[in-house]
Amino acid sequence: MPLLVLGLVFSASSFLLYESFTYMDAGIACSILFVYPIMVALLLFLFYKEKTSLLTWICIMLALVGISLLYKGEGGETINTTGMILVLLSSLSYAIYMVAVNKTSISNMPTTKLTFYCLLFGMLLYVVRLNFLTELQAIPSVEAFANILCMSTIPTIISLACIALAIHNIGSTLTAIIGALEPVTAIVIGVLIFGETITPRIAFGVFLILIAVTTIVVGGPMIQKLSKKLRTIRNKQ
Repeated sequence: MPLLVLGLVFSASSFLLYESFTYMDAGIACSILFVYPIMVALLLFLFYKEKTSLLTWICIMLALVGISLLYKGEGGETINTTGMILVLLSSLSYAIYMVAVNKTSISNMPTTKLTFYCLLFGMLLYVVRLNFLTELQAIPSVEAFANILCMSTIPTIISLACIALAIHNIGSTLTAIIGALEPVTAIVIGVLIFGETITPRIAFGVFLILIAVTTIVVGGPMIQKLSKKLRTIRNKQ
């Protein structure tokens, strides 16, 4: 049952994000989506009473500011309310998935099995949405088949497996923050492969994200060690 719920929640995150594209620009939607590190931290705080350090909150805010700078939108553009709600629900679904992988009874399940069952049960959402496959369309061309194959393996199966491994090894919050590198990766690919240009604003956004990720990965353990040393000194005194 936990795997069934988890698979549906994961699929709902993807489905809601694509639905939001109907109401707003994809760039805005994907920028808003990355509020999920804050949602992960809040879920852990509210339901598991997990303390969140000031350093973690600062890094989350830095990452979010950096991500907001990556969006290349036109001035004066308004955000559709329906689209906003859909993408926030997508972000919440993703945050629930990340917390559940780390905190529920499935936390000790091997990554391969977890990935398999999440994809298997998550497929049920699309079966229902397609009126039990009666509205399923044939793949129109070989090129489309190749694109679908790549999308189903690289950013879906491989990504899901790596996320599960990361959550098991470093926890939900750190995985969520480091996941903020995703838009940075998109920009790098755009520049190297598609010839896109980087503006100073985008470069600054990338810089803020890298600073946030580096600080949380390197600075967190250092602060924990320092705190232990201080407690040891106090106990001796």
